[in-house]
Amino acid sequence: MSTDQAARSGALLAPSSTLGTLSVTGPDRLTWLQGVVTCDVETLSPGDGRWGLLLTRQGKILADVLIVADVAAVRLGLVGSALARAHDYLSTFLIMEDAELVDDTAALAWVTLHGPQAVDIAGRVVASVGGARASIDVTGLGGAALVVPRAQEATMREAAIREGATAATPEDFERLRVERLVPLYGVDMDEQRSPHEVSLERRTVSWSKGCYLGQEAVCMQDMRGKVKRRLAVVRLEGEEVPPSGAKVFDSAGALVGETRSAARSTLLGGPAALAFLSAAVAIPGTALRVEGASAEVVEPR
Repeated sequence: MSTDQAARSGALLAPSSTLGTLSVTGPDRLTWLQGVVTCDVETLSPGDGRWGLLLTRQGKILADVLIVADVAAVRLGLVGSALARAHDYLSTFLIMEDAELVDDTAALAWVTLHGPQAVDIAGRVVASVGGARASIDVTGLGGAALVVPRAQEATMREAAIREGATAATPEDFERLRVERLVPLYGVDMDEQRSPHEVSLERRTVSWSKGCYLGQEAVCMQDMRGKVKRRLAVVRLEGEEVPPSGAKVFDSAGALVGETRSAARSTLLGGPAALAFLSAAVAIPGTALRVEGASAEVVEPR
């Protein structure tokens, strides 16, 4: 099975993860975490998971977080570049709660699967190898995250392949991220961006939970309905994959944005990129030019 097919009809095993791990333990771990992340975690049971964001008080993104509930701890998976700052930031909000935050990166590794069979395969892998797992869908195609002692990471990956997952190269996974509009922290989003700007406000934010850090800013932006820039998928004509930072122009020649992650996509028929665009042009079907190439905003595929 090709990697494109695996992500859409089977399960794609992502490349070795660069995620670090923060573990939250103690009786108050869920109620405390509920107040600091954008997703709803208060009633998580072992085996449950979420994808959420850690925001500043101004509603800007400090990190996106994979959250897996284990029996005695909640595991937070964050890209390594955001880990230390997230740890220090979160620690300032642990005051009276009976909870503890620990950097477990050296002890724990993450394995992620993407596709409609990801959850079933993850369940069989954990049954045979051990570890913790949860259903977490970041692509909209289905998905699961597994957390395992670092010494068992290779064993878990091998077990996933035996159970039917297809291993992805870094290039395969980059292509999937671009096609499905999945931003990577430090590349496609950073602390200058809000959930709305990176098109995550309906995927990583709970609109029914109580207060959390940055909630007021996020809610105000949603009520006003005004976002100046928006991350979108852009398909290009020709053969050249644009570099990060390539300028994007509208049909009148006005500068309207720039590219971030990019890849060559069979599904989209050529090069594609995630691009920050003026909100007025970040609409599927809008004709653009990326430097010298004709381009068009498209729906995630």
